[in-house]
Amino acid sequence: MKIYDELTDRYVRPTLNLFIKKPYGFGFSSLGYELESKGLAVLINDFSLAGIVGSVKGGKIYMGSLANAGYKLAIFDEVMQLDNKAKKIVNELTEYGRATRDIQGFLEKRIEKPITGGKYVADCGKLILYVHASYIFGCANDNFLQDPIITQLLSRCFCLSVTMDKEEALSLKKYGRRIATNSDSIPKDTVEKVIMPKDLNLELISFLEEEPTIVDEKEGGYFTRVHDDLIRLSAIHRVAKLCRSDKLEEEVFIEKQDVKFALKFYPLHQLGFVTSALSIRQMSILKQCKGSTVSEIAKKVKLSDRQVYRHLNKLMELGLIVKVGNKYYNKYDLIEF
Repeated sequence: MKIYDELTDRYVRPTLNLFIKKPYGFGFSSLGYELESKGLAVLINDFSLAGIVGSVKGGKIYMGSLANAGYKLAIFDEVMQLDNKAKKIVNELTEYGRATRDIQGFLEKRIEKPITGGKYVADCGKLILYVHASYIFGCANDNFLQDPIITQLLSRCFCLSVTMDKEEALSLKKYGRRIATNSDSIPKDTVEKVIMPKDLNLELISFLEEEPTIVDEKEGGYFTRVHDDLIRLSAIHRVAKLCRSDKLEEEVFIEKQDVKFALKFYPLHQLGFVTSALSIRQMSILKQCKGSTVSEIAKKVKLSDRQVYRHLNKLMELGLIVKVGNKYYNKYDLIEF
């Protein structure tokens, strides 16, 4: 799928990447293994360049773990464990959809090897892996902001900072970390091109200009990246709606309802970028803030009113929800866009 921006006459990278700052013991690896078992992801466990990208020996290309990630998720747990060369490879992957490494020895001729969603090219002392994939990076190390390569990676990802309280930790030990997926619902056909109309894009940029931000306004790079992420989320929403209605076409246009859907994630993106953490339970409560009372939310998330009230106060402090009378709303459900 291609995403075309009419305003700037360019194609936006279609893959959406996710960086999750999470606590130790969160169950991130369990999620990775579950997605991998369902054929939706590849969990990268080998952190060497050869293990990630591949190698060339005797005129033959040996594939790395990423060769199996075409049209899937590639999941890196504890990205801080990568050495600096591997971290730079990760940045190249998220920006250009390729990974380049030097190879030793002499090649008599250029070698190409096709893979699902891409190809290998070995030539002129370089091995290049082109692969169409989206990436999820997990990190429990609190010092990641001291690493300039990782901070560069943050600007290329949708950022999410999560925490875990005692109740969630005990629930995790009781039920395990699970993710709801339905690979049978993934359509065989897809949209060839999703277009962001010029006028709608100008409205989106105007909104970002006027909306208060918790990210330092000097972080210009963040705002250029988040704008592209909002276009990607809008495109995903448009295609998902078409898939549910069985009305797939080769070329479709993003609509206002798609952008409004994407904007609901904008504050989470900002909080993640500045490393303000939310718990999974708080995210569940945020999802239920659709004009609901404390008791109604408590019933849906299976907590006491007292527990829900405490989490709601935190969400209000972060500016994610508003209270009207005795009912709570997601702030971005009320925006006029």
